[in-house]
Amino acid sequence: MRVLIIHGVVKMPLDDRKKRILFAVVTDYIMTAEPIGSRTIAKKYNMGISSATIRNEMADLEEMGYLEQPHTSAGRIPSDKGYRFYVDTILQNFMKEDLSPPPRVREEVIAEFDEIVKKYAKILADITHHATVAKMPKLNPDKIKRLQLIPVASNKMIMVVITDTGIVKNYLLNLCQSVDRNVFEFLNNLLNDKIAGKSEKAIFNFLEKELKDTLGDMAFMADELIKTILLSLKQLQETDVYTDGTLHILDFPEYKDLNKAKNFLSLLDNKSLLNEVLEPVDDFVDVKIGRENRFEEMRELSVIKTTYKINDRVVGTIGIIGPTRMDYRRLISELTLMTRELSNLLSSIYNDEI
Repeated sequence: MRVLIIHGVVKMPLDDRKKRILFAVVTDYIMTAEPIGSRTIAKKYNMGISSATIRNEMADLEEMGYLEQPHTSAGRIPSDKGYRFYVDTILQNFMKEDLSPPPRVREEVIAEFDEIVKKYAKILADITHHATVAKMPKLNPDKIKRLQLIPVASNKMIMVVITDTGIVKNYLLNLCQSVDRNVFEFLNNLLNDKIAGKSEKAIFNFLEKELKDTLGDMAFMADELIKTILLSLKQLQETDVYTDGTLHILDFPEYKDLNKAKNFLSLLDNKSLLNEVLEPVDDFVDVKIGRENRFEEMRELSVIKTTYKINDRVVGTIGIIGPTRMDYRRLISELTLMTRELSNLLSSIYNDEI
């Protein structure tokens, strides 16, 4: 897996001592959520230098923009720039690591696509104790390979849509009036003959204009059914966003403030914003830290995201959202492993032979 580092380039190189001190500050702050002083670093990290020297180095790092001092008498905490240097260094080393543990998840049967992705997002939230977000693929009607209408009652049916890559989408459709089972059977044969492999324009043109003429005397029986099918197919073009582990944010000291926690939960309820946040990033692990996020609501948060695939084709995105004080090394590793397992599973289930 390739990793792209596209964010701010460090213009003033840090010597090894400053790097070690910066890493100590970031590591300690991630664990404690408390500002770190020079004495703490001298005691805990065996730098081999005095606390006075560490204090001077920390002052330099603050002047260079890598550290911040929340209060005059307090120690220092990492800035967004400090986190960025830390993350970029992690990502550079991360490419060299062997990421091949045994898979955590195995599917015994073919499940609906969305349910598989949701299961992995939930597992990721449970493992990382962070909020996770997953973007489902947008499926265009011109990719439909087969469409099956399955009556479950006289006024209910399940519509199963299978794309040319084998992705399965199920819809439970409720009708106001009863429809004879013979109509379902007739429509199944007709739709698969007319829809499969056709262009999007041809599919909707057939459903909206030609189908009634084709049905003739049966048209009045299927009028509502046709409208329901049309609405469901149009929903295929909408991208769905799923969230899990949202309440994990309450475990962080930063969000003991109820108003701050409420704003975070409202953010995760904003599907339109999350849809943009989760724009695909090809093969890369992408990390946005604090003010690097373009949305004002996310300026105190970090987002780690990457894509999942079917047979090397990107179909969706999964991300982790939390405070900037997050364990980037562990979360990047967990996210990468989970999306790799998900991609392998989807590729084994949904292939061109289905």
